[in-house]
Amino acid sequence: MQEYSTIIGKILAPVNRRKFKHFVDKYKGDFASKKLSCWEQFVAILLGQITNCSSLRDIVSFVNFQTNNHYHLGIKKDIARSTLSLANNNRDWHIYRDVFLDLIKTLKQKEYFQTKEVIEIIDSTPIMLDLKQHPWIETTMKVKGLKTHVVYNLNQEMPVYFDITGARTNDINIAKTIELKAGVTYVVDKGYTDYNWWNGINEAGAFFVTRIKKNAKISELSEIQNPDKPVSSQIITLTNKYPGGNRRNKYANKPLKRVFVQREGKRPLILVTNDLSRSDEEIAELYKQRWQIELFFKWIKQNLKIKKFLGNSENAIKTQICIAMISFVLLRLMDELKEICKEIPTKIMLKIVGNNLFKCLRIRKYGRRRCKDPNQLQFSWILAS
Repeated sequence: MQEYSTIIGKILAPVNRRKFKHFVDKYKGDFASKKLSCWEQFVAILLGQITNCSSLRDIVSFVNFQTNNHYHLGIKKDIARSTLSLANNNRDWHIYRDVFLDLIKTLKQKEYFQTKEVIEIIDSTPIMLDLKQHPWIETTMKVKGLKTHVVYNLNQEMPVYFDITGARTNDINIAKTIELKAGVTYVVDKGYTDYNWWNGINEAGAFFVTRIKKNAKISELSEIQNPDKPVSSQIITLTNKYPGGNRRNKYANKPLKRVFVQREGKRPLILVTNDLSRSDEEIAELYKQRWQIELFFKWIKQNLKIKKFLGNSENAIKTQICIAMISFVLLRLMDELKEICKEIPTKIMLKIVGNNLFKCLRIRKYGRRRCKDPNQLQFSWILAS
């Protein structure tokens, strides 16, 4: 007896089917569904993400062409384009967001993210949409569409939390809903300036590194240390106890470190942190690493389906974003891909994987016969082709 493991089977393996069904039942995703289940919808859209299909018609053609593999994918029969479109519009997108969060939770339980110093970057990216095709979107002076808010784990180079909101939702409002963890260093831009949120991070035993606004009222407790060096610092406190709107600044009169980073031809970059033990250079380097989340946004928009969408409804677009985030995590979890990502460009790697999803990655043999299957395909062979 032989058991074959395909590349797509390896990619989908971390998704817990029992918990997936729990989320489907929670949001009644398969209620009165006869032609297409949520799992079939999920697999179809995920295949479209990995193979870079440009339309629903392309996804349906690709899936239906793989009739011999439908059973292993959990697909009962061929999928119709209209049925898939209807599912994207009506199946609650929170199903797939919860699948993503459960996947990350499982990884944390397996100590996948356990490192000595955990660095998490919080930021958001706009999802620009056309107002004529999407009349339901919110608009601001800069953004017309949606915003995807992400917490990015710098150690594992992977998103660990995300949410999707309208363009008018302030970034700090989403940051306040994130569970703060002791020992974690949160790196954010000055758009997340909220003294009481900083205080919450401090009381949770965590740290923050961010930029300080020019109009912040402070009191200098020490002289600037090493003012002639590229990076210098001093200890300060916030003095404005009531910043406005009947709000009380709970972080007033608590020590902070202000770090000055000299830049050639530009004004100094002024950072602030509650981590008094790290050196000035380490604080500056942490803020420099914030650029990694921008590279993540760029990667996922260029290589997965985040810029061009398969539907015009709000639910369809949010569903596609959720499954794109799941696709990124599943691809990052493949050990075989980790080894070859360093050797070839990302676009070529995705094209190779997309073209060989149903090839055998590994073969397990039982019994006395040890014959090698000539159809077996190893990743080394893929790269050589």
